[in-house]
Amino acid sequence: MSRMLLIAPAWLGQSGLWTLDAKGRRSAVDAEEIGLSEDLADRLEAWMDAFDAIYEEDAEARSRFPSEAEQRAWEAEGHAITAAIAAELGAGWSVSADLAGWQEMTKP
Repeated sequence: MSRMLLIAPAWLGQSGLWTLDAKGRRSAVDAEEIGLSEDLADRLEAWMDAFDAIYEEDAEARSRFPSEAEQRAWEAEGHAITAAIAAELGAGWSVSADLAGWQEMTKP
């Protein structure tokens, strides 16, 4: 049985990586814990930094990308990172992404 990894952004201090148990419960992990290369870990960190930059602590519901084009570019990089992680981890992992779930958390 393969291990399950979810790429889903979370605010400040999270890597965006989550392992999932058989019931779908998330546990935060970092790139080192799952054995990602330094280059891919750095790419993931830069992507998460772009996400953290839009966070509005005093009004989470206003946390948005400045433009639709910037959000689409961030999402495209997220999908590319997901594919790169899947390729690097190999057949023993099932890797998926939820790049829109954060928007549900920030609805007014």
